[in-house]
Amino acid sequence: MTKKITITLEESLIEELSEVAINSGKKKAQILREALQEYFDTQAVTKTVTDYKMGTLKTISHNDVRASLGL
Repeated sequence: MTKKITITLEESLIEELSEVAINSGKKKAQILREALQEYFDTQAVTKTVTDYKMGTLKTISHNDVRASLGL
């Protein structure tokens, strides 16, 4: 499901977005969706790495994985 929103961007970003849309043959909305998804994916990975470094990420050892699979 999609929902329409309104955003305000600096003119330079709008110009760059328009140029990318023309060069790629994609609609501006598609480029923005892809950019947002990439940003959210990056944030999720960054959080996972941070949690791992802080020791707050639950991990499973290789041996435990093998045992759970009956190997």
